[in-house]
Order: sequence, then structure tokens, then C-alpha cells
Amino acid sequence: MCVVFSGMRSHAPTAITRRDLLGGLMVSGAAAGESWLTPELPDPLIVEAYENAARQNVLAAVNPRVFDGYWSVCADGRGFGYGNTYPSLDGHQMTDALLWLGQVETVQANWAYVLTFQRADGNLPLAILPAQAGKTVGPAGYTAAIDANGGLYRHWVPGNPLAALAAPTLIQNADAIYRRTLDDSWLRAQMSAIQRAAQFLATLTTAEGAVRGGGYYVERPTRLDCDGVTQPHAVDAFRKAAALSRAVGDAEQNTVLEAQADRIRRHFVRNFWRGDRFAEYRHPQHGYITAHGYSDSDWAALAFGMAAKEQADRLWPAIRNEQKFNYGGMPTGIATEPEKYEAWEFSYPDRMDLAAMGRVWYLECAARARMGDADGLLASVRRVCEVGRANGYYWRERYGAKGGYGAEKYCEYPANLIRIVHRFLLGTELGLDGTVALAPVVPGEFAKRGFGQRLNWRGRVLEYRIRQGRISGSYTGPAPQKLMVRMGGERALTLRPGARFDVKI
Repeated sequence: MCVVFSGMRSHAPTAITRRDLLGGLMVSGAAAGESWLTPELPDPLIVEAYENAARQNVLAAVNPRVFDGYWSVCADGRGFGYGNTYPSLDGHQMTDALLWLGQVETVQANWAYVLTFQRADGNLPLAILPAQAGKTVGPAGYTAAIDANGGLYRHWVPGNPLAALAAPTLIQNADAIYRRTLDDSWLRAQMSAIQRAAQFLATLTTAEGAVRGGGYYVERPTRLDCDGVTQPHAVDAFRKAAALSRAVGDAEQNTVLEAQADRIRRHFVRNFWRGDRFAEYRHPQHGYITAHGYSDSDWAALAFGMAAKEQADRLWPAIRNEQKFNYGGMPTGIATEPEKYEAWEFSYPDRMDLAAMGRVWYLECAARARMGDADGLLASVRRVCEVGRANGYYWRERYGAKGGYGAEKYCEYPANLIRIVHRFLLGTELGLDGTVALAPVVPGEFAKRGFGQRLNWRGRVLEYRIRQGRISGSYTGPAPQKLMVRMGGERALTLRPGARFDVKI
């Protein structure tokens, strides 16, 4: 079932069914005619890790026996509950990874399922736990009610952390799906849900521009009030919602949402910056917190381009090579001095999230890509691959000084590995106007030896290889395709259907 093209191994559609997927075969995407190939990279470790992240983790978590479009957040299908769905950050990490693997129909079916749980005010559940519908969950003294529909809309940890998480996730998923499909009719049908999610996020935003809701993805410590990771993600979500509104011709909503994003960014740059770093979070009694060294707020500020130039110029040299972000050697921890957290920072007894997590690692890699740090990006990716290889290419939920803990076979690191390879190493962006942009962030050795990938989307197939200042490949599709290559300089190409190309970049 494998063929070779420029060093890439193909996993093409044959007479393979969804049942084969459950049997562990490496399979095609769910959308007819779409398949995935392992990118060509001159690094056998990353190639092997990518294939196992895809086959053994992300695709293995898809299970249509629960419902069409269902996936677990663990490769074994049972970690965090059989049949449970998490329409918050886990939902976006898996959505994005599955789209890169061609699973468009699976993703759209999951989207439709999650939307049935959106409330009239735009709020969405953190988790959907069908077997617990109408019950109370959580440890003694720390409980939350599950809605009759199975949705968990309020966290059981006091302070309701993650309140601002599900709405941006929905918007980010809509953006990823639309970029992959450019299906205008689909987008128009979803716009009311997208704009309701944005309106709910706006209700968490103060007049000054601070987004409340506790920690964006951190529960223990709780990060009460608002944290420095929530702010950049909220800006990103409002900007994506604005662009999607513009795509359907809603100029008024585009203007409103862009203004909201700008207001939050201004507040963040002005108030979270504490002289040499961004505050980790703002506590309702203790104010802006910077006592734990540099934090994931700093990575988020750089990852989303939130920092002003003078802030980035001061911050980047300080964190670029900071090894304290590696907990037990694993990227990326939430702060460089976790031992300095105090008891009042926890509204629940354990300290589960004083850890390295795939969600922080993604921000680190996004920041390195934005700052053009090819060597640092590669080193970080290889470290995650090495830890995966040592554990049979499975990853744990969290990592601390003594190693991995929490859920086993958790899909967060493998899903983000797939995303990071495509979005940052290969620098691939599918534009809202249909243009494909390639802006690789790779070391010189990659450029010398050659690298590339096959993109298969909307009935189009683009195969390319970049080596020694040239890009070569082929394109098939129903119409000409615009391709922008940014590597050193910038080269714009218009590829005709059936074209083969070999040009200098």
C-alpha cells in the first residue's frame, strides 16, 4: 500500500473502510479521493515519529462506532472516558491534525455534533459526557453539574477556569475547515454559530479589553481572573471570526470583530508587559503575577505576534535558549521557576498542570517559527520525537521533572507534532483566497538535502520538493493554483492544471 514519491511514503485510498481504520491500518482521509503522505524530511527520526503520531495515535483515536465523526483524545479510545468529546482545546488540536491527514468529512461530522450543544448565548461545553448526563461529577468538595444533554459548561475546579476556551476553539476550527475546503455554502450555514461564539467571548471581555475566564488551558494552578495565554488566543479568535465574516460579505461584523481584537491587543501590550516579560496572569487580589520566571504567556505573545517590536526585541533573547522550560528534558513547561508557586495560587489541592504540555509546546514552536529560529524549532521537535520513540511512540498527558504522568496514549503531543511539521517546519498556509503559501523554517542542512510534501485538498494535488534554492514538483486540479514561496526571498507562481515545474526561489 506504500509507494515512493521523492522520498515521501504514500498512504492512498484503496478499498479501505472505516473498519480498517479501527484495525490500525494507515489509511486515507475520509473525504473521497483524499490521502495523506508522510512529508519528505531529511531527518529519519522526525519522519518515523510523524508516521506513528498519525497512524498509531491521531487516526487510531477516530471511532465511528460511537458516532460518525467521533474521536477520542487518547489513542486507546478510553482515556478520559469512552464516547466522551472535548470541544475545547483538545477539539482544535485534533481537528487541525486530522485535516492535515485528509480527514475532512470526519472533522465536519464532529463539528456538526458539537454545534448541537451550543447554547443560545454562544456558550459551548468544555466536555460532552453522554453517560454522565444529568449527574454531578468531580471529587468530593469539588463538583460540577452535567447538563441533561451531557454537556459540562462549568468547570468543577473553583473559579471556573477554562471559561474562555471553548468559544475560541470553535472559531479556530471553523477557520481551519474553511481554509481546507473553501466551501462558501458550508461557511454561510455556520456563520450564526461562529458569531454567537464570538459574542460569548465578548461577554468575558471588560470595557478596557481584558478577557476573563481564568487560565486558558490551565486548571491547577487556577490562574483566576485572566491569564496571558487567553489574551493572544482571544485576539486570534476575533481576527479569524472577522475574516470569516468578511468572506461571506458581512462587512459590519468584520469591523466589529476586528475592533474587539485590537482593543484586547492594546490592553495586553500595555498592561501585561512588566518591563522584561509578560505577566503570566492577573489575580483578582494579587494583581499581575510574574513570580515564576518566564512563562507560556511569553511564548503566546510571540507566537501570535502580540508583542510590540521593542518588547519582542527584549524578550526573545531571554527565552530563546532558556532550558528551564524543558521539564525533565521535555518541552514545554508553563514557567521557568515552577517551584515558586504558592498555596494561594491553587483553588484545588493537586498541582497537575505544573508541567510540560503539548499545548505549550505548540506555542513555543509557533514563536520560534515567527522569529525565524530554525535550529531551535528543529531541536524542540526532535526532543519530542525522541521521548515518543523511547515510549513506543506514545506520549503522556503531562511531563514533569520525574517524567510523564496523567493519561497514557494521550493525543496532544502527536496531534501537535503533525501540526508543527506542516505549519512551522514546512510553513504551509492555505489562504482564505485559495493561495497556498510556503514559508519553511528549516536549517540549512534541510535546504541542502531537500524536503517537501504532497498537499491534497479540494480535488487538487500539489507535490513539491525544495532543494538548493529551487522548488520542483507537479500540480493537478480543476483550475490554476496560486503558489507563494517565501524562503529568503519571495516567489509567486501560478500553476496550471497538469503542470510540472522546476524554478529558482
